[in-house]
Amino acid sequence: MLLAVMLAVTLILVAMSIELPRIAQQIKREKEEELVHRGKEYATAVKRFVHKNGGRYPVSVEQLEDTNHIRFLRKKYKDPMTGESDWKMVHAGEAEIKIPTPLPNSLPNNPPNNPPNNPPNNPPNNPPPNSLPANPPPTSQPIGGGQIIGVASVNKGQGIKEFNDKDHYDEWLFVYDLRLEQSGGSGVTVASPRGGGNTPGSIGTLPTATPTPSRP
Repeated sequence: MLLAVMLAVTLILVAMSIELPRIAQQIKREKEEELVHRGKEYATAVKRFVHKNGGRYPVSVEQLEDTNHIRFLRKKYKDPMTGESDWKMVHAGEAEIKIPTPLPNSLPNNPPNNPPNNPPNNPPNNPPPNSLPANPPPTSQPIGGGQIIGVASVNKGQGIKEFNDKDHYDEWLFVYDLRLEQSGGSGVTVASPRGGGNTPGSIGTLPTATPTPSRP
């Protein structure tokens, strides 16, 4: 009888040793899926803010939670990898994003047969009132501050998923870029941290063209 009990216990332990890693892996996958979902919720909130404010990006997460009694972020999400609302804000100049060629007629304020930023009856470099330039001049905005384009986890752990050949959570930048939307996409994407120097297609300056209204 004792031998049978010991054998049963041994079999249970062996089964648990096989299943526990599998269960842990599944839990990790689910947390990563939730990280992507919540990160994109913040990026989508940035998109809503930009649409509502004429192409202007927020400068704090509080603006996403309440600006003139408007909530752009449905709720304040916790980072599933830390269990806290300790997201890292991603600013202009910190994300490397591949920008495809814009679709024809996707940029506003550029009527057919007229040069960009030079509408009829307006002298060059003087856009009409209440319009925003489609191709803003470079700015000296420092990296690490100013306008927010999205968020990232502060957890430096290694993930199962990969985005842009990056498999660490703090390297998944959930951002919104108006130029992606002008090119026919949603504007929300998972970018990677920008390396040294200005990489073509990365956000060094923010586009300020008025986006075509669309649902996030």
